Amino acid sequence: MYDGAKTRVRTAGGDSDYFSVSTGLHQGSAFSPFLFALVIDAITHHIQEEVPWCMLVADDIVLIDETRRGVSERLEVWRHTLESKGFRLSRTKTKYLECKFGVETTEAGVEVRLDSQVIPKRGIFKYLGSFIQGSGEIDEDVTHRIGVGWMKWRLATGVLCDKKVPLL
Repeated sequence: MYDGAKTRVRTAGGDSDYFSVSTGLHQGSAFSPFLFALVIDAITHHIQEEVPWCMLVADDIVLIDETRRGVSERLEVWRHTLESKGFRLSRTKTKYLECKFGVETTEAGVEVRLDSQVIPKRGIFKYLGSFIQGSGEIDEDVTHRIGVGWMKWRLATGVLCDKKVPLL
């Protein structure tokens, strides 16, 4: 399909000559996450909803609904849309977090599913560097941030407390 592909660069000074494309984008490239997010956004724009009901961050998709059944329905729409374009949702990495903020659930026995597979429930998620707990508490996040702070302090003390390093 891409054998013998050629392209050119368009700039304000004019277009370059055509040249062969022999190497694609490397997986470790800094451009890869942006390109992936751009493609996912383009192929799913018609099923995306307003924040916070649907959020795309790097290669993660966050879908929110008020019921487990609603989450299952959203997952199915996303699965169908992505699979129709040659992508697939990872069934091993997909998890869900149920937050109970004083509201009684009326969905006893309802499971979150992706296709026919039951999605495992988590009690805590790490999202954009913060821990989100299903209980609504923040102790895990605070504990984590304190630990990170101490770790950074230990890294810095080697230089800050070194008498060989001048202060000025």
